[in-house]
Amino acid sequence: MKALFANKKWMILAALVAIILLFTFSTRRQAVDFNTQVKPIFNKKCIICHGGVRRKAGFSVLFRSEALAKTESGKLAIVPGDPDHSELIKRITAKDPEDRMPYKHEPLSADEISILKRWIKEGAQWGDHWAYVSVKPTEVPKPKGSLFGLLPASKTDWIKK
Repeated sequence: MKALFANKKWMILAALVAIILLFTFSTRRQAVDFNTQVKPIFNKKCIICHGGVRRKAGFSVLFRSEALAKTESGKLAIVPGDPDHSELIKRITAKDPEDRMPYKHEPLSADEISILKRWIKEGAQWGDHWAYVSVKPTEVPKPKGSLFGLLPASKTDWIKK
């Protein structure tokens, strides 16, 4: 009888651990990706007025250094890790049409605002364009032999051609 009770206790404990792990991994959010989530919002809604030559209010979303710099008002538009003190979030959520960004255009959707808030909270990491990333050497894989790779490959001359 004791063995049966001990087995049930272990099974219940294992089931609880499995449920906790499943809940933990299923509710975990992926980090916001700049290139696929943030940059499209900037390109569609912000860069017309805040990028390149046009830097309205001294703010540009073209480069990270410009986006994190002080604006003409002396405020920081993006404060990495602190969306509540980021002027960008205050402006895109403002109710007054004279203060809300994008100015005289449709407001950002709740999903777009959520993405920008999460991105800033996660540190406002900037993704580099592939063209600006240095090329790194890659190791050429060796051909697999037989017997699950334990024996060397019989013909490797094709690699050198």
